[in-house]
Order: sequence, then structure tokens, then C-alpha cells
Amino acid sequence: MDPLEVFKSLGFNVKEVPQAKEYIHVTISPQQGGPQLELVKPQRDSKFFILGMVIGVHEFHQEQLRSMVAEDRREFLAKLRYQLLKMKVDVGTSPPEKEIPQIVFVSRILYDEELTENDVLNAMYKVRNAGMLTIFMFADRFGVPQPTNKYM
Repeated sequence: MDPLEVFKSLGFNVKEVPQAKEYIHVTISPQQGGPQLELVKPQRDSKFFILGMVIGVHEFHQEQLRSMVAEDRREFLAKLRYQLLKMKVDVGTSPPEKEIPQIVFVSRILYDEELTENDVLNAMYKVRNAGMLTIFMFADRFGVPQPTNKYM
């Protein structure tokens, strides 16, 4: 079962990532806009896909994290990680091992063998909802960054 066909049949935009090193690396997003997911199959003979979402931490939120007391910052980030792990997604940050993340990456692995359409949809909702939870936790804690005239 090809996960790409599931997304295409639902009318999602499926686009190849230019110059990707993986056998398959596409972005997936709803036609009307919204969260963008990535689907990766590392090599032609790989027996799995990785469905993930990259969440960029806005500079404003990074500044807010820096201004927090270290213990409060660690508590906020630990709470975020624990919430994501409860959602049964893998979670990583970049740069790794740094206290202020610039990127949060959530993902699920889909094994090719006996993969069903429902497996793909369940993984999509878990990953997308985990990404949205990440966005909402930052926005709820620190507010929504306001546009600036920095480049005008």
C-alpha cells in the first residue's frame, strides 16, 4: 500500500522536495493550506516510511524562553515533550542538546508491510495534532508573535 496514494486520493498537495537525498521525500499539505507534513522513505528497499512535521520555533518564542528562569524553561520544555510522548509520536529538537530549540520535529514510523489506509490516516492525525499542540503550547504561554516592519 502506497501512502502517497492515500494523500493524493484525499486531495492533499503532494510535492517532491527538490534535491532530497532520500529515495522518497515529499511534502504533504491540505489544498486550503494548513500544517505541512513530510513523508520520507530513506532508500528504495527500506521497509518503512517516516511521517513527520517540522515546527519552527519563532524567534520571539526563543527570546521568551531565554528570558525565563532556567528551571521554569526546563519545566515548560519537559511538559511539552511529555505531552508529545503521550500522543505516541517521536520528538526531537534542533540544535540537539541545546536548551533553546529552534526546531521541534515530531514523527511516526509507518512499516510498509501490511500498511492500511487507516494506518496512514491515524499516523497523519497523530503527527499533525502533535505539531499543532506544539504551536499552541508556545502561543498560549508566550503569545502570538506580531508582524514587524523590520524588512520594510
